Amino acid sequence: MAAYLLFRKSNQATARRNAQQAVGLARAAQRSPGATLRIRALAAQQEAQGHAIMSDPRFAQTKFDEAHELAATPDDSHSDDALDLAYCTPTYIEMQRANCLIELGDPRKAVDMFEAELRVLPPIYRNDQGVYLSRLARAYAVSNEPEQAAAAADRALSIAVDTESARAMSELSAAGKALQRWSAVPEVVTFTSRLRLMTTAAASRPPTV
Repeated sequence: MAAYLLFRKSNQATARRNAQQAVGLARAAQRSPGATLRIRALAAQQEAQGHAIMSDPRFAQTKFDEAHELAATPDDSHSDDALDLAYCTPTYIEMQRANCLIELGDPRKAVDMFEAELRVLPPIYRNDQGVYLSRLARAYAVSNEPEQAAAAADRALSIAVDTESARAMSELSAAGKALQRWSAVPEVVTFTSRLRLMTTAAASRPPTV
């Protein structure tokens, strides 16, 4: 549990873009006695994200490789089942790597990785599919491919509406911002109009009791 809490604190530091703190906490999680394979994998990829924020591709890729290996290693201990970390798979690690490649200035490679991993993502992970499609859309946008970005974003929006995923909508907002400079492209116009309608509808929906 101590290792998991350190990993979560590292995740929060990454969200604040405090790279030094993210790396320090992630390293502490990996060194924590009793840390399971999945927690070490999660902490390693979190450290990689910190290095990516610091624009250090060599260390970032090294830690992603380590995280991938840990996530791919069978673990029959079930010691972290209560934390529900089944999502920590090699595919998950590679999706995080692809997202960081945008940060590291290689969006075209990120596109290829997102496309490859989405092809093997089990259909049961529909919420995740919406999130990853949103990130793919942003990668396409940063790669100066607005039509492909709008197509991926539109698919993600359909999933986000079905699943009512706030996380996917947040990622779609980032994709929408990346597409702003192509506001005259027809596919982009169609997507942004639909996103605006869906966002307005969600805001006006009464809260569930």
